[in-house]
Amino acid sequence: MGRNVENWLTSYMTLMSNTEPARVFDKWTGYSIIAAALRRKVKLRLGRLTYYPNIYVVFVAEPGVARKTQAIKFGSVFIDKISEIKTSADSTTKEALTDDLKNAEFPEIMPDGTSFVHSSLSIISKEFESFLGQKKENSRMLIALTDLFDCPDVYAARTRHGPSIEIIKPWLNLLAATTPDSLASSLPASAIGGGLTSRILFIWANKKKKPVAIPSMTEKEKVLQEMLLKDLYQIVKMRGDYIMTADCVKKWENWYDNYDEDESGIRICTDKSFNGWYSRKPSYIMKVAMLVAAAKTNKLSIEWSHVLEAINEIEEVEHLMSNAFVAIGKSEITAEVATVTSIIDQFEWISEKKLLSLVWRDIDANKFDNVIGTAVKAGKVLREYKGPKGEVGVWYRSKTTVKENGK
Repeated sequence: MGRNVENWLTSYMTLMSNTEPARVFDKWTGYSIIAAALRRKVKLRLGRLTYYPNIYVVFVAEPGVARKTQAIKFGSVFIDKISEIKTSADSTTKEALTDDLKNAEFPEIMPDGTSFVHSSLSIISKEFESFLGQKKENSRMLIALTDLFDCPDVYAARTRHGPSIEIIKPWLNLLAATTPDSLASSLPASAIGGGLTSRILFIWANKKKKPVAIPSMTEKEKVLQEMLLKDLYQIVKMRGDYIMTADCVKKWENWYDNYDEDESGIRICTDKSFNGWYSRKPSYIMKVAMLVAAAKTNKLSIEWSHVLEAINEIEEVEHLMSNAFVAIGKSEITAEVATVTSIIDQFEWISEKKLLSLVWRDIDANKFDNVIGTAVKAGKVLREYKGPKGEVGVWYRSKTTVKENGK
């Protein structure tokens, strides 16, 4: 059966074009939906390595800025309509998660006639901190999410009712949203860099796409939504092993041979907190390559164009990943530096007087000097003595805007 749209992801983003969420949030919501539909029914084997199309995606933005929750809400409309896609509660415990995985068992018949049972579950959480719990008591949940990311053949854990059970062929997908401060309340500084955080794609945005007072759907968009839903049903039915073309294998080997996870010179994100993530970047490329392919065709084939697109998609979000951790640290002013930096990023240019007028309730004048001085010395913002139109005075300029504009 042929597809109704040429590319599920780009058509989904077209459907979301008249909504407010940041474009990057729409994109990764789309990828998460495709992953949720594929489940553990497909995989890619490269020698002794096996890759599954599950991804852990966490949107990070200041409250109300980039409409991260809306992005997930709009995407959930598709997931809720597919009965085969099992989801976990927005707020849960490690034991309840085990129950949800067990209840997600699904018998599968493969194209060659063989059958197996898998437990594929997608976590959809509009408040990631509620799902994780507070950092003083969530270590077991962090470990569980870490273990399940790699899709073990068997996962043993306790249920809410006490007994230990075995989950056969678990598969876990995650789409969540949070703020820098909320993430800081859930993740201890010691957890950053390895374990769970090295398995998460942190997607950062500080602006909504555009203002849309009433995001109603046109008749044309309703037709597109129905076409997308029909194609998602096709993706749900896909099963089997993805195969790399010979050309793709050759080019992937060349790319991998030239990739050095320990070489800071090739990293787009130089924050040392992402050392562990860079060791997993090739794995993420393979996962996303399957999603790119599934968005376009029912054929279980990975071409180099799919891999190259996956690389580009990941590298698009890499340079802003470190913003997710701005409020996590041992310094007493970590959160305040993050707040001030975020405000300056939103304004792009802001006078010191205006900046103080916005933060004086939380940061007094003496503390402000320490906070802004730290932000400037850390290279997060620029201090200028003339405004954008030549106004004399102390001004602060967004470093992010300078990088984007090149001046």
